[in-house]
Amino acid sequence: MTERARASIARLVDAGIPMVSQSVLLAGVNDNAAALEDLMRGFVECRIKPYYLHHGDLAPGTAHLRTTLADGQELMRKLRGRVSGLCQVDYVLDIPGGAGKSSVGPTYLEPQESLSREREVRQETRYRVADYCGEVHLYPPAP
Repeated sequence: MTERARASIARLVDAGIPMVSQSVLLAGVNDNAAALEDLMRGFVECRIKPYYLHHGDLAPGTAHLRTTLADGQELMRKLRGRVSGLCQVDYVLDIPGGAGKSSVGPTYLEPQESLSREREVRQETRYRVADYCGEVHLYPPAP
């Protein structure tokens, strides 16, 4: 964060406006423990509470920016060992179809099955994700 950004944030916080962050986990940008640590510490230094770290949406043309859920979970484990509780962020998945956000920590996410799609060489893991109402959704959704 630039000094100008930090000064602007300070004016907002000093005016009594609570600040929380919503960031996206991006492959090649912030998908390593050191980058996430720096980002979360920077937020806390500016009096911004790390709030959500979003797993990348399934928007067309963005696959190159998405990490895997397993990689995101591993980063959260590493972050937990590097920073205090104040710097911890909630890693969430916005469930496709408008079902809302769900924390995708190990207790909320379990592998369902491996898919082998026609004309695709790689195997893709499907997950069962529980939303805030307890309803279970498959991620990624069935084609």
